[in-house]
Amino acid sequence: MKDLLQIGLLIGGWSLVALSVGSFWIPQALGWREKLAGLTPLMRELWWTYSIYVWSSHVFFAVLALRFGDWLMGGSGAAMAMCTFMLLWWTVRLWLQFFGFDLSEIEGNATNRVAKHLLTALFIGLVVLYAGLLCWNAGWLGTGGFK
Repeated sequence: MKDLLQIGLLIGGWSLVALSVGSFWIPQALGWREKLAGLTPLMRELWWTYSIYVWSSHVFFAVLALRFGDWLMGGSGAAMAMCTFMLLWWTVRLWLQFFGFDLSEIEGNATNRVAKHLLTALFIGLVVLYAGLLCWNAGWLGTGGFK
């Protein structure tokens, strides 16, 4: 199980790198310039601030997965807390993917459909990965365990 989780961290980490790089395409693809133009300067600044918070969190999650996977699997209380946080983060994002976002204004071309399905698969994979890591750290899988 440990090897499987380590492979999952590599796949998840590199997927998050791809997500972080691909995120630079989102403002253009969704027409943010035009849509944000009607907001007040403060609301526009808040929008960009929150967008940068989300983007930087994804970068941070990628760094954790790729450089600190042993720590995430180490069984410490801090590792459990971080895995719990990331599990909740990706569970909420997956829920939003299905129930929270009204995607009707996005053009239904092939590129956008493929992107939606890839994102959904990524979010499902990350929920499974961090649920597995949490269970590992709690001692419910293999020889992991809370210390």
